[in-house]
Amino acid sequence: MFKFGFSETNDAEENSSNKEKSVLNWINASRIEVTPSDYDRNYESDEYLETKIFDEIKFKLIRSDKVLCNLIGNNSVNIIEAESQHSDLIPAKYEGGLKIWECTYDLLEYIIQENIKLETKLVLDLGCGVGIIGLIALLKGSFVHFQDYNAEVISSVTIPNVFLNFKDKQKTLEKCEFYCGDWASFTMLFEKNIKNGDHKKYDFIFTSETIYNSENHKKLYEVFKKKLKPHGIGLIAAKTYYFGVGGGMRQFEAIVKEDKMFDAEVVWRNSKGLQREILKLSWK
Repeated sequence: MFKFGFSETNDAEENSSNKEKSVLNWINASRIEVTPSDYDRNYESDEYLETKIFDEIKFKLIRSDKVLCNLIGNNSVNIIEAESQHSDLIPAKYEGGLKIWECTYDLLEYIIQENIKLETKLVLDLGCGVGIIGLIALLKGSFVHFQDYNAEVISSVTIPNVFLNFKDKQKTLEKCEFYCGDWASFTMLFEKNIKNGDHKKYDFIFTSETIYNSENHKKLYEVFKKKLKPHGIGLIAAKTYYFGVGGGMRQFEAIVKEDKMFDAEVVWRNSKGLQREILKLSWK
């Protein structure tokens, strides 16, 4: 569908790009409520694909091509702009949530093979997109908060995927919450409820392919710093370096180590092809 749209630029274009970065208007974080139409909707067999995720695990996943057509038909401005540019990523507008990125499968496989105990735990699927990490957590008995930058992705992809894979909708909804928007405002979303004891901190924060833009590294790190419980664990799956974009795992890891709040350990690396890895964060 979309592709990264990076090209060489001259100095004038780079200066223009730098100016644009300073005036980006990031979408404020908010909770997305499941509507009655979401709840009551029945999906036709041609609206989703049954997809093998890992070994014997299969999920029914809403078809992104149909979602894209619907969003364009409904005049979803950010999605239309991304489609017109043939791009997966437009900073502050669209962050690639309509596809499953490669490192998501790495993270999912790691969670399963390491038999991470998730029952009754509160899990944040950060930058969830399609939501398969959160779906696995639900399958393992977690309470899950799904977060993606674009509200359109949450409403059109994530929520349908939850309902497609769990028959008891009411029981499932009691274990899920959905959020959209920028990470900086997401970390502040629940601050007003702290006096009531509602800290909204997580036992696990899982995220994949979210470090490609080095401009967002500090915001991403703050989510772990402010939202992870004292004995919580964070797992970040990503490519070691994102060619053409500039972000990479060592840059993000440097921010973590400089702050001296977390131990950071690479717990998995692939053995061939473009280098990918999983970084584990735990409080010192």
